[in-house]
Amino acid sequence: MPHQGANAFGAEVGVFPPQQDGMTNGLVIAGFLDHYLTARDSLRPMVEWANPGVARQATASIRQIRVGADIVHNWEGGAVHPFIGAGLGAYFLQPRDNGHDSGGSATKIGGTILGGVELFTSKTFAVKGEARYNVVQKSGGYNPSGLSLTIGAKTYF
Repeated sequence: MPHQGANAFGAEVGVFPPQQDGMTNGLVIAGFLDHYLTARDSLRPMVEWANPGVARQATASIRQIRVGADIVHNWEGGAVHPFIGAGLGAYFLQPRDNGHDSGGSATKIGGTILGGVELFTSKTFAVKGEARYNVVQKSGGYNPSGLSLTIGAKTYF
């Protein structure tokens, strides 16, 4: 794996340190499906959720949900497959306070650049690490751009 026509799905979890001043690191969780156009290139639809906090108010955060697609290129390396990619997505932004929506939401367009490595533990299962930088349009005075660092798992079928 992978080969042309193969598919894989996976999930990852990590940290999102936002670029915006006055924000704290937040949890990021993502799920994705890879469809291999060739053995080296895949199309990856993805949903990503992040919730960085507001430093000056412990109960406040800004939830960010990305719905997008990436093109990913990997290199064969036996059990180790490094990869790079880029994509576009819609980012749904919602201020939150005490676990409840607070104020108006916004939808912004953004792009992403990513890289990482998959470590195969069997022919159809891999553990992965990824760094993803999201460049997103500002929403009012808030800059939702930033770097996500994740680890996850992926299974091929």
